[in-house]
Amino acid sequence: MENIFKTYKKLFSLLLSLIFVVIGTFLIKYYFEPFLSIIIMFIICTPIYKIMLKAKIPSKVAGALSIILVNVIIILIGIYLGSEIIDIFKRIYSRNLEVINKFIQDISTAINIDFKDFKIGKSVVSIINDQNIRRGAVSTGESILAYFIGNICTFFVLIDKKKILDLISRIFPSEMMLKFSTQKENFIQMIVIEGILVLISTLEIVVGFIMLKIPSSFTLAVICGILDILPYVGTIIVFIPIIIYNIIMKNFLCAFGLICIYILVQVVREILEAKFLGDKLNIHPLVILLSIYIGVEVFGILGILVGPMYSIVAKEIIYNID
Repeated sequence: MENIFKTYKKLFSLLLSLIFVVIGTFLIKYYFEPFLSIIIMFIICTPIYKIMLKAKIPSKVAGALSIILVNVIIILIGIYLGSEIIDIFKRIYSRNLEVINKFIQDISTAINIDFKDFKIGKSVVSIINDQNIRRGAVSTGESILAYFIGNICTFFVLIDKKKILDLISRIFPSEMMLKFSTQKENFIQMIVIEGILVLISTLEIVVGFIMLKIPSSFTLAVICGILDILPYVGTIIVFIPIIIYNIIMKNFLCAFGLICIYILVQVVREILEAKFLGDKLNIHPLVILLSIYIGVEVFGILGILVGPMYSIVAKEIIYNID
C-alpha cells in the first residue's frame, strides 16, 4: 500500500486538491453568497484604504470611509446608467412603437397566431404577476442582504487582515501556507488580467458601436463591459435587444455588424485570456482555456477564478512535489 502511494503520490495529491476545491467552491456558491462581493470589494477598497492610512487616518475610520466611498461611486454609476437605459427605452418606445407593433402583427400572421389585440405595454404588464413579483422580491432581498454582509466582512478583513492571516496559518499546515504565499502574486495577477480584459472588451464595443452609429454608444458599451464579467451570457444581454431592434427597423447591415462585433469580442477575449494568463502564470494557454471553460460550466461565475487557481495548484504539485 505504501509503495502504491509513493508511486501515485502526485496523482493522489491532485485528486485530493480537486476534492477540496470542489467542496469549498460549492459551499461558497450555495451557502456563502457574500464571498464574491467580499473579494471584489476588498480588491477595490485596498488601494483607497492604504492611501488613507498613509494620510494618518485611524485604521477603523479608513476602512469604513473606503467602503463608503466605493459604495457611493457604485450607486452613482448605477443611477447614471439606469437613467440612461430608461431614456434609451423611452426614445425607442415613443419613436418606433407603431413600427414595432406592425412587425409583431406581421410575425403573428406568418406563424398563424392571433395577436390582434397585442400591445407592447399591455403585454409587458401581463407577464408580471404576483408570483413573479414575490420571487423577484425574495431574490432581490437575498442579494441586498448578501451585499450588505459582504461590506461588513470587507471592513473586518481590511482592518484585521494580519489577525485573520495569523489565525489561518495556525489552522492550516505551514507547508500549505508557504505554497499559498508563493502563489499569492499569481492570484492577484489573475484578477488584474480579468480587469484588463474587461477594459479591452469595453473599448472594442465602444469603437464598434460608434462605427455602426448606435445611439448612446458609450453608455451601452460600459454596460456591456460590466456584464462581460458574467461568463457567456454577459454582453449578449445588451446585444440581442439591439440586434432585434435593428432587424425590426430593417437595418439589416447594422444588425449583421453587431453580430460580427459580438463574435469578435468573444473570440478576442478568449484568446487574450488564455494567452495573458498562460504567460503570467507560466501555464500553457490551452490548459488555462480548458480550466476556465470547465470551471464556468461547473461553478458558474466563480469558475473564472477557481479554474485557473486549481491549474496553479496542480502545476505546483506536478513540478515541485517529489
